[in-house]
Amino acid sequence: MSALAGIFKFDPRNVVHESDLVALAEGIRTIGPDGGGSINRSNLGMAYRALHSTPESRFESQPLDRPGSTLTWDGRLDNRDEIRETVSEKFERIPTDVELVSAAYREWGTKCFSRLLGDWAIALWDDDRKQLILANDYIGVRRLFYRVDDDGVSWCTVPEPLVLLAPAKLHLNLDYFSGCFHTRPPLGTTPYREIRGVTPAHFLIFRLGGQIEEARYWSINPNAIIRHSSDEGYEEEFRAVLRRSVCRRIRADGIITAELSGGVDSSSIVCIADDIRRAEVGPAIETLSYYNLDEPSGDERPFFSVIEQYRGRTGDHISMDKVFQQLTNRALAPLPKEHFLAAPGYFMRSLAWSRAIQEVLERSGSRVVLSGLGGDELLGGVQYEAPELAEYLVEGKIGLFCRALIAWSVSRKKTVYRLLREAFGLLMSRYNPSALVSGSTDHCRWVRLSPPNSRKIISHFTNWNKLGPTQANAEGVRYSIASQLACTDPPLTGEFERRYPYLDRDVFEFVAAVPRNQIVSPNLRRSLMRRSLKDLVPHQVLFRKTKWFGSRSPLAELRDQMPYLHQMFDTHWLSDGILIDAGHLLDELGNSGHGPTTPSSHTLLAISIEQWLRDQVDRGLLDMKVPP
Repeated sequence: MSALAGIFKFDPRNVVHESDLVALAEGIRTIGPDGGGSINRSNLGMAYRALHSTPESRFESQPLDRPGSTLTWDGRLDNRDEIRETVSEKFERIPTDVELVSAAYREWGTKCFSRLLGDWAIALWDDDRKQLILANDYIGVRRLFYRVDDDGVSWCTVPEPLVLLAPAKLHLNLDYFSGCFHTRPPLGTTPYREIRGVTPAHFLIFRLGGQIEEARYWSINPNAIIRHSSDEGYEEEFRAVLRRSVCRRIRADGIITAELSGGVDSSSIVCIADDIRRAEVGPAIETLSYYNLDEPSGDERPFFSVIEQYRGRTGDHISMDKVFQQLTNRALAPLPKEHFLAAPGYFMRSLAWSRAIQEVLERSGSRVVLSGLGGDELLGGVQYEAPELAEYLVEGKIGLFCRALIAWSVSRKKTVYRLLREAFGLLMSRYNPSALVSGSTDHCRWVRLSPPNSRKIISHFTNWNKLGPTQANAEGVRYSIASQLACTDPPLTGEFERRYPYLDRDVFEFVAAVPRNQIVSPNLRRSLMRRSLKDLVPHQVLFRKTKWFGSRSPLAELRDQMPYLHQMFDTHWLSDGILIDAGHLLDELGNSGHGPTTPSSHTLLAISIEQWLRDQVDRGLLDMKVPP
């Protein structure tokens, strides 16, 4: 992923100092190691740093200056041919992605954003209207952060430069931290009140004088419904849509590394990519697999080995337990000072893990990593019966509703009353969408924060009141995935670009438009996926019943690091009385040898937040005062 940064002053007489722009650009240099450029015109400064990952990107020159507009673009445009054929501008040579996007904006204005397929973020200066526009893709694969000051706005691909170069001390965003303990922080929030993230499928307009406008450019079409006369029709279309998505994401100018966990999602991506490569010449597809022998069910080798044998090629393997064993008693130690992060949640083990992955990528020269994120959530990896039941009610299919109600009750071992409550709850989500993305019910008695108030953010995320039950469920999933992407690990070492085939917008729209009983059935998770790919993915993997999820490691780390943790408690905790009750947390740690009374992951999070706060205060970046 490349990187964008810039400064816009609301008063045209207030110039952007070159030193300020250079400092901001320096903060993204490691993310974009392939050079870049910048412009500085009076009250506007824009910077770009490149990470080339497609053949076309090597011919880009950014910021791109065209009559009436200047823009920087971090992205991969997947519907290049469609845009090129639709815009009126004619190109003498093969255009770059950023040239096509510039032509699209000049043709359609902000309406062009809904036409851009792929992973992208954009910062655009409209010289005719004297306004700055920030936007990113429909689900937020490419992130963009901004900080509004008294005299202007600064933006950046990552938040760290915005923190380090803030004109005054920043303040804690309690909604963010409460979200940390209740699944995830609200979309768009950061640990700092003054810094926010651009909401996926939205654009922001900043005008002279300080006016700020936010608008949504895309939401799911409630009238887009796909119906076939047979199961085979759904299977054929799904294969075509998913194949096209993988094909888009293996457009690269170097070796591609695909994560191969041994699960259905990653294995399917690898098998589809191999099938495409048999028909089309392109960069090689290598695999990277992880396993953890310290976890009772953490040995995934029997599963990803099946895929390696099937494709006739052995990939790279990383033993997680060996990586972490090298840290001995330093696993939960804070990161070294040179690794400044604008969010908590990272220890020395995070750095060790990042280095292990980077070593593999550097050996192969790979800059692109394919990930299976989203497959579980979108394609029925987690059984959720409410959309199907609610669909039947809306369509008046009472007979099918009753049969499905009994089948789901038997399969899921849920009472009919509970199933009815969930189905009607989904139907009412158009009036209360917060229920679709409600947080964890786990209670930590030492957490002082209530669940975050994200109702306003969720309400503006999409057109909830126009959606049917399946579409509302899909948009709830999109919000959750977007929140997860907003919390993805920062680049601790090196840099590469993650691509997510299951998060392709065409895949998402297809899943939201087909009947829910095609996606998942009472007796078969991932029904459509497994039916569609049965001749492409080995049966042992495609129909495996369970997938490993780590559970032992967090508790084991707490017990192993107890001497270090007690040293932490010898010093007053900055988070005590604001975010947590440190005394109660210490009691929990003392009882960990007899089994935790609260999730050990929450305890680790509290420790990382405290370490993060101490680092922020030591650097003079944070004002710990919070509003009453």
